[in-house]
Amino acid sequence: MKGIISLIILVGLSVYSVGSDMRKFTSADGSKTLNAKVLDYSQSKGTVKILRSDSKVMTVPVKALSKNDSDYIVNWYQSTMAARKLAIRITDEEEKTSEKKTDNARVSSYTSGFKFNVWNNGANPFENIDVKYQIFYTVDGVKGEKNQELVATGATSISSITPRTGQDLTTDKVQLTKIRPLPASECVGGT
Repeated sequence: MKGIISLIILVGLSVYSVGSDMRKFTSADGSKTLNAKVLDYSQSKGTVKILRSDSKVMTVPVKALSKNDSDYIVNWYQSTMAARKLAIRITDEEEKTSEKKTDNARVSSYTSGFKFNVWNNGANPFENIDVKYQIFYTVDGVKGEKNQELVATGATSISSITPRTGQDLTTDKVQLTKIRPLPASECVGGT
C-alpha cells in the first residue's frame, strides 16, 4: 500500500427510534387519556413536559402515566436527544511498526485505528446504544494512480452512559504502508 490520500470516519449511533408526534397518553390507573406531544423529559425530577393538542404546555409526573407511556418517554428521550446530548471525540491511534530506506524511497509500516470517546452532556442517562463505524482509507499507487480502497468496519454496544461521563471505544487496527520518495540527493546515484 502507498500513502494515504484521505480518511473519512462515519460513526452511527442507533437507539430505538420513536417519533415525536401527537400521542394518546393514559393515566397510571387507566381512567383518563390526553393527546399530547413530548417536549422534554427529566429523569432526576421524574417529570415530562408535554404540548397538549389544545397548544397548552404542561409538566406531568411520569409516575402519573401508564407503564407504556413511561417506556415511550424514555425511548423518545434517547432517540430524540442523542444528537444533541451525546458528543463524540475522535483521536488517531496510529503507531509506526517499522521503517526502512530503499534506493529511492523510505518505506514505513503502520497500524492505524481510532479511539472514540462518547460523552453524555445531558442530565439523563443513555442506555443500550449501538455504535457502528466505517473508516474509509483511499490508498494511492505508483505515480498517483488510485490503487486500492480499504474499508474498516466494526460495531460495539454501550450498556449505559450516566450524565457527565463518557466511555472510550477503539476501532480495529488496519495495517498500512507509506512510501515516501527520497529527495534526489539521497537516492542511489543521485547528485
